[in-house]
Amino acid sequence: MLIRELWSYYQGYVIIKVKGKGLEEFLNRAAAQGIYLWDIQRLSRELLIAKVSVSDFRQLREAVRNVPVSVRIRQKVGMPFLRLKLIQRFALLSGALLSLACIYLLSSVIWFVHIEGVEKLDHGLIADVLQEAGVGPGAWRSSIDPREVEKYLLLKIPQLAWVGVRLRGTLVEITLVEKAEIPADERVPGDIVANRNALVTQIIPFAGRVCVQEGETVTEGQVLISGALNSYRPSGEDGSTGYLRAAGMVRGRVWYRGFGEAGVVNWVFRRTGRSCTGYQVTAGPWSWQWGEIPPPFSHYEEEVEIQRLTLPPLGWQLPVQLKTIEFYELVTEKTETDLEVAREIALRRSWAAIAARMTPGAEILSQEVEVTVEEHNGEVLVRAKRTVEVHEEIGVFRALPAEKLEEIGEGSR
Repeated sequence: MLIRELWSYYQGYVIIKVKGKGLEEFLNRAAAQGIYLWDIQRLSRELLIAKVSVSDFRQLREAVRNVPVSVRIRQKVGMPFLRLKLIQRFALLSGALLSLACIYLLSSVIWFVHIEGVEKLDHGLIADVLQEAGVGPGAWRSSIDPREVEKYLLLKIPQLAWVGVRLRGTLVEITLVEKAEIPADERVPGDIVANRNALVTQIIPFAGRVCVQEGETVTEGQVLISGALNSYRPSGEDGSTGYLRAAGMVRGRVWYRGFGEAGVVNWVFRRTGRSCTGYQVTAGPWSWQWGEIPPPFSHYEEEVEIQRLTLPPLGWQLPVQLKTIEFYELVTEKTETDLEVAREIALRRSWAAIAARMTPGAEILSQEVEVTVEEHNGEVLVRAKRTVEVHEEIGVFRALPAEKLEEIGEGSR
């Protein structure tokens, strides 16, 4: 069926509408003359729609002669009619082909070059090197080899650590990573020491001599990785003591304790709505004040607004300022909290006390929480004690003291 439909489309066919009382006679005559009709749809007793090839349509005149029907063409389908339309619209066809050619040509040329990752290098320098490599607006897309451009940039610009080149249509994306310069303070020799008491679980030295072992308990300030160079010499060998910057990762198990408490009855301050204003002018070492300073309130909070005197034409700021102080009266109010809410507040405070001391990214191994309710000076307090065991980085760099640097000398570092 598919082959027949494709062949009919290639040869061309028409969809006809036959109307009249002699539809059966028309169909019989068409069959007798060998005219092939397909997709016949009878819409009513006197109306049908069918498809017929272009060559057979010319023979329908004999089939409808002396038959009470009329035949009209409803639609022309197929390649012959399409070719005829295109020939009649030669300018439109030429314009379409020309547009396709222009689109193909324009899509084969680089129009934009996007460079990202530049922090210290000059954009002009990078653009010049790219032009030398044949990368720039107007270059043919097929002439750009991303791998070769990457090698060329790394060869010409020593300050680059990595280069990535990617073609995206008419856009070339250049991603650069500059070499990181070691700051002067990171060249200072020193040791890796423990920043807190812990049980060592892992040691990965990068530079220096390891002074502790896994499973050993260390105290705060103890040297974990030493940067002393004389530790590498065999015992008894003479030589001046040198120092390098020790580096490495040391992880251990650390225990933290945090405490938090919350009262069931709390006293809070609230503004009563009463307020007063005071003013103070300062000119150099002199000052004057007026208004209600100090305010006639036993408890208050203040809001201060400072205005400085300037010369508008020159923008100079003179040593004269006006301070406006608003005083708001406060009263204390007693509020009662549910025991369960107080417990949650105490737990949050105990955790906050621990989180402030933990190393970011620490792995929590276990924790214990103890909550007690006590009465203190007639007030009910909820107290929480939390013990947390974590696995975290415990090694920090400690620079060598200045007097030690003078002893080892500049040349030994």
